[in-house]
Amino acid sequence: MREAIEARVGFFVKNGLLAKVPSPWQVKVGWMAMLPITLSESARERERSRRTWLGQVPVRVPLQVLYNPRQLIADTGLANEPRQIVRHVISVYHEDAFLGYDLQLLQSHPGGLALLRREAERVASGETRWAPLLSRLVGWPGYHEGLIALADRAERFEYPDPLDLDRRFASLVGFAELCASMPDWPAREFYGFDLDRLAR
Repeated sequence: MREAIEARVGFFVKNGLLAKVPSPWQVKVGWMAMLPITLSESARERERSRRTWLGQVPVRVPLQVLYNPRQLIADTGLANEPRQIVRHVISVYHEDAFLGYDLQLLQSHPGGLALLRREAERVASGETRWAPLLSRLVGWPGYHEGLIALADRAERFEYPDPLDLDRRFASLVGFAELCASMPDWPAREFYGFDLDRLAR
């Protein structure tokens, strides 16, 4: 997990959007705070994604897991491969305000946003055999076309406005800032003998 955190979050430290990379412990604590957000949806998402039978959670979630088995595991996504993140984004409706997190995850992977753009284009054009199902699963007209434009903007470090959503969970940068503000686990030296002080 440490390597995944360094790679994903370190990308934004290198590009000046973050001051530091949180520790694995801080990410675990932050993840517990984010879990209820991950397992829910905004009022706007609910209004848009549940307009069809395929948009109902008992129907759509098994199909989404069949399409992308990695979705069965709810986590930060930091250790996910770009293909898994893209399959998540194109099969689960996200309002733009929530997409900053996944866009930044993909941006931290070389070629990640290009992969999203390519796969969203394949769905929007009907090129993939999954297109009819994916369009009906997300339930919002123009969703996949919108992903193409959002991927282009994210390449320029331009992300969707989080609107009224909690900014700590609407982007990877916001989440990393939250994690870095958490108390860290004591260093290994804390648990041993401090012989230098004992000798005094």
